[in-house]
Order: sequence, then C-alpha cells, then structure tokens
Amino acid sequence: MTTLEEILAAVRTLPSEARGRLIPLLWDEVAPEDWAAPSPSWVSEAKRRSDLLDNGGMAIDDWESVRSRARRAAGLSE
Repeated sequence: MTTLEEILAAVRTLPSEARGRLIPLLWDEVAPEDWAAPSPSWVSEAKRRSDLLDNGGMAIDDWESVRSRARRAAGLSE
C-alpha cells in the first residue's frame, strides 16, 4: 500500500502545471460530507466579518478594483 508521504513525494516531482491540475482533481474526489468542518474560531471570524458587512462597518470593493490591486501587487501587467 502506498502511503500518503510516498504519494506526496511523487507529486513533488511533477512539473508545477501538473501539480496545479491535480488540485481540483483531488478536490472532486472528496464528497461534501467528508469535508472537514471549519474551526470554531474560523466560524466566529466569518460571522464577525459578515455582521460588519451587514451593518455597514466594512468597506468593499468591486471585482475589477480588487483584481487590479492584486495584479499590481503580484507585479503583473494590467
């Protein structure tokens, strides 16, 4: 039987593009009922942010602004 460590070692030998393609393939193999539940601290933080947004206490940007800012930060051209 192949161990998880052996599989991970084999994955590390793949080119980056192949590793990137593997991620969604693996994700699709996990049924929603097998997903790990978020931690209580994560749920609490998500609720806090949601409440802030609902109450107008958090500013949001449109997708184009966020995308442009992320591309600039990553050194990518517009």
